[in-house]
Amino acid sequence: MKKLNFGIISYAHPHALRFASTIAGGKGTKLVAISGDGANPDVARAEAKKYGAKFYRNYEALLRDENVEAVYIAIETYRHREIAIRAAEEGKHILLEKPIALNLRDADDVIRAARKAGVKLMLPFNPRFTEPLVKAKEMIDAGEIGPIEYIQTISENVKPPIFLQGLDMGWFLDASKSGGGGFMDTAPHGVDSLLWLTGDLPKKVYADIGAKIYGFPVDDIGTAVLEFRKGVLAVLTAGWGNPRGYSYGIEIKYYLVGREGFLDVRTAYPDFTVYQDRAEKIYWDRPDVRGIVSSFTRAVLRDENVPITGEDAKKNLAIILAAYESSRTGKTVKPRV
Repeated sequence: MKKLNFGIISYAHPHALRFASTIAGGKGTKLVAISGDGANPDVARAEAKKYGAKFYRNYEALLRDENVEAVYIAIETYRHREIAIRAAEEGKHILLEKPIALNLRDADDVIRAARKAGVKLMLPFNPRFTEPLVKAKEMIDAGEIGPIEYIQTISENVKPPIFLQGLDMGWFLDASKSGGGGFMDTAPHGVDSLLWLTGDLPKKVYADIGAKIYGFPVDDIGTAVLEFRKGVLAVLTAGWGNPRGYSYGIEIKYYLVGREGFLDVRTAYPDFTVYQDRAEKIYWDRPDVRGIVSSFTRAVLRDENVPITGEDAKKNLAIILAAYESSRTGKTVKPRV
């Protein structure tokens, strides 16, 4: 069976840990190289040793490795454009951590480079690969709850990444590197799932985003109201809302109201909570990263379309940027989608 040889560029983003274990353990994938660019180079080196992958100090050396066919890029956001373009120029297929770039111009450059090189470009938006949301999408598409009228979602309420032990996540607090704070970090997942569930795009966005909890130099949480072209109204809350001692590492919830029914997705990840002397959240299966890697790998090996394209990611970023503009101005904003 043909396997896709992956390289991982950087461990600046904490998702690199889960993607590495998934790629290394996948039936159709092999982790062959890791580079130590950006934050956490020592973690990258240790992971390379753990998985028996070649370690490179910088991504240019990794991209020259002819054994590498595809790369997962998990570096700081402000370097996405630079590295994704170079990966495309070297003929590597690209799984690029979200958001696609800091601005729409850079997003266009990444998309153009991948198209010119004839390589696959995919963004990993996790919720649409979770079992409860897949089921919800099937029910909506089958008309089981009638036309959707209203959606309320908490799209990733998480602990701030700087609370992660053993990892340097300080770049998340520098907007010039990250593009924003908790809302920029987590809202793209919710935006993607809203676009996917509705099959539509928003025509208006109104948002309130700010540093409301921790006093960070960037925002930690925000709420956006999205009015879709076909009439669906969605309320999206996202950010770093969970305190250090909170027992829930991550929360994703959806209320989907149709004319003939109502779907209550209490958590997008299969789990349960034990309430005794303390609350303990126990996670069973997290198929999202496995689904992302599998779908990307299948698209490359079979030369099929990826489920989440660069163009999808650009629309996502446009909506996020519109939310930030709305929050700054106090006005409703039309996204550039």
